[in-house]
Amino acid sequence: MDAWIALARGPLFRISLAVFVLGLGYQVAETVLSAFLAWRRAGDRSLPVGAIARATARWVLPVRLMRAHPLASVASVVFHAAILLVPLFSLGHVALWRTGTSIPWPVLPAGVADALSVAALVALAGLAVGRLSSRVGRGLSRAQDLLVLVLLGGVVAAGLLAAHPAWAPVDARAMLLAHLLLADATLALVPLTKMAHCVLFPFLQLVFEVGWHFPAETGRHVAIALAKENEPV
Repeated sequence: MDAWIALARGPLFRISLAVFVLGLGYQVAETVLSAFLAWRRAGDRSLPVGAIARATARWVLPVRLMRAHPLASVASVVFHAAILLVPLFSLGHVALWRTGTSIPWPVLPAGVADALSVAALVALAGLAVGRLSSRVGRGLSRAQDLLVLVLLGGVVAAGLLAAHPAWAPVDARAMLLAHLLLADATLALVPLTKMAHCVLFPFLQLVFEVGWHFPAETGRHVAIALAKENEPV
């Protein structure tokens, strides 16, 4: 068991982290390059930078969605906050981040980390139920999206049980191994799934805005494609 834990904590973690960083780096580079090339081809190159920044802020802080869908919005905010804070600042994870460095990394109190983990599981269950119980949500969800929720829930639950052996239904080291393997899989899958929005999100409004700045002569080309070039608009 110790050898498997060492493998999951060492080489597998480093490989997964490399896939995570390189994959997300590629996603960001591709998004920025595509937006730049679309802007170069656009007939109107003026972009409302202030409006784009405000629209991005509204989505990062979903005040409008809070009024329309308060429960789903609160669950989403709680889940995202917990899933970011616990991996970065809980004691067991900080030991990994500090390995080989002298960075003074802050640590969450154990009680706060536990509370955030439980809140993440409750919020995640609420999001899954809301998505499955809504016809619109089911229509927008693929099997991959639901599997991602299950995977994230497994990571959080296994980590919480590994930190509290008295709660675990099996040996705590088995729970730790499950947590490490699920976490490694999650890191590697982030660039390949919708989880990539963790870094792509700030670019979405820019991409949407650039998408509406059609290249010059677009209207004429569309009319030709529809065989309606001689008809008035």
